[in-house]
Amino acid sequence: MDSVNGVDWIKRDEYLRPMMTFDEIREASKRQLASERAQAGEITETTPPAITDKIVDFAAKLGGPTPAYVPVVDDPFGLYGWCSDGVIEKVRHDGGSIVFGWTIWEWPNVMLTAEFHAVWRDLGGKLQDITPKPAEQSRILFQHDPSYPEDFNFDNRPRNRRTPLYPTVDAHAQVTLRKSNVSVAQLNYEERRAAKAGLSLDDWLLSKVKPDEFSEAVDQRFVSLARERLRLQERVKKSAPKLAG
Repeated sequence: MDSVNGVDWIKRDEYLRPMMTFDEIREASKRQLASERAQAGEITETTPPAITDKIVDFAAKLGGPTPAYVPVVDDPFGLYGWCSDGVIEKVRHDGGSIVFGWTIWEWPNVMLTAEFHAVWRDLGGKLQDITPKPAEQSRILFQHDPSYPEDFNFDNRPRNRRTPLYPTVDAHAQVTLRKSNVSVAQLNYEERRAAKAGLSLDDWLLSKVKPDEFSEAVDQRFVSLARERLRLQERVKKSAPKLAG
């Protein structure tokens, strides 16, 4: 935490912002949610309709128990973009506890994404997601991660994790296939070119494998989404209380 002109600032979402009151966070959350709901038609990721084998395999790499569906409930303490702040405030007023883990989103036929998240455990032990969603899903697929205790600082949360659902290009398999299908003369020619470039034959042939165009398109889509989110965060940042002086 830094202090400037007597105002406490905290690093969040890769920029410095002043420590905001709950009411200020609530207003910023409302603006961010409204902005993203206005673009809800562009949202490609949603709650998986079923827990498939690929999801189970992906979840196993995250740690913790098997993922389960958790209902999304309308709650006055729920804060979009500040899920842990909302849950902490909920616990302060209504008891229960905060639970950290991963929301698993599905972009059908494209990829799975694990997003670090916080949900509320009520006094009866049931999990509820009080954070509103831009696409207004009624449930999320959530995997509790017990390695993060209740006093974990959400600002230190891990990055999203992803795995593709589409067939990816196996470059090494393509190299092996190419080596088996060319003549000895062609192979010798490629070896000379590789040596001239200072590469092994396999590395030389790998450099000539065409990139996975679909994968590149997905990457570009996420870059676009990330830039839009940064622009939105910047607008929220500017609406925060100004430094004195």
